[in-house]
Amino acid sequence: MQIGLILIGMGLILFFFAYFRYKQEQKSLAQIKLEDLVSYYLDLAYNLLPIPFWSAIIGIVLALLGIIVIFLNIQ
Repeated sequence: MQIGLILIGMGLILFFFAYFRYKQEQKSLAQIKLEDLVSYYLDLAYNLLPIPFWSAIIGIVLALLGIIVIFLNIQ
């Protein structure tokens, strides 16, 4: 049960890290969005691709794994 809670906690931390990085990049690129929408999305993808993208994916997987572990321990 504790392992499931730890996995959920780690997953949520990783996911919210990616979310806050997304919001930070969105604010920093607000002026570009007004001028050129294609450039905005390309810059956003370029800035978020390596670390925040994969931390969001790993966070979602860890949270789901934690939920599965908790459900298996309940039975």
